[in-house]
Amino acid sequence: MSGQHFDTGRDALDFIDVLTRLNDPQTIITSLRDKLASFGFHAFLITGLPETGDRIAPLVLLNGWPDGWFELYVRQNYADDDPIAAHCKTTANPFVWAEVYRQEVASARQQEIMRRASDFKMVHGFCVPIHNEDGFKAVVTMAGDKPDLSRQSRSAIHLMSLYAHAKAEAAIRGNRGHCLTVREREVLTWMAVGKSTEGVAAALNIRAGTVEAHYQNAARKLGARGRTRTVVEAHLRGEIRL
Repeated sequence: MSGQHFDTGRDALDFIDVLTRLNDPQTIITSLRDKLASFGFHAFLITGLPETGDRIAPLVLLNGWPDGWFELYVRQNYADDDPIAAHCKTTANPFVWAEVYRQEVASARQQEIMRRASDFKMVHGFCVPIHNEDGFKAVVTMAGDKPDLSRQSRSAIHLMSLYAHAKAEAAIRGNRGHCLTVREREVLTWMAVGKSTEGVAAALNIRAGTVEAHYQNAARKLGARGRTRTVVEAHLRGEIRL
């Protein structure tokens, strides 16, 4: 567990600044691994989740899991019964594994999955589910033996995970180019610095309803849900500058 995070917010922003300059998936993996290690996490995965009976491997964006664990997880098709993965599909809120997994009510298969994970020192974990307007999209999941799961650290990791996922997706699937109008970019730029709908309206001398319409259009084009996620997507695709 790290005790080095006196300013986790600044730490997260510094990491995001580094991340925006990376384009190669392997360098993103290395950068994210090093950053998460400073919080006590040694394993992470950024992935979609398959439907029952399907394989998880084709949905993986960045794989920072221990080699032996990933092979075992795929071979045993653990994704079908993983209690942590199942919860990711039901919430857009970040969560600690211990908040959703209860051994006393878990099935034998679920207990096996969590027990085998602990064999790889994946004892305590944290998940950042990512949803868009259509529902669940992906998850950034991480684990360690004794990670820092303080409220401040979780908030910083949440923000970094959103950026890491968007950056990984852009690096692997390619930047889809500019798609926002000038006004949509202006609205998101003001939102990125903390302006409310009314604040953006005042800054641009337009109605609050017009601001909201531009925001909703931008979010739809970017496939994002929520202001933070929309701003993240726009920034990483080069639509706006911060």
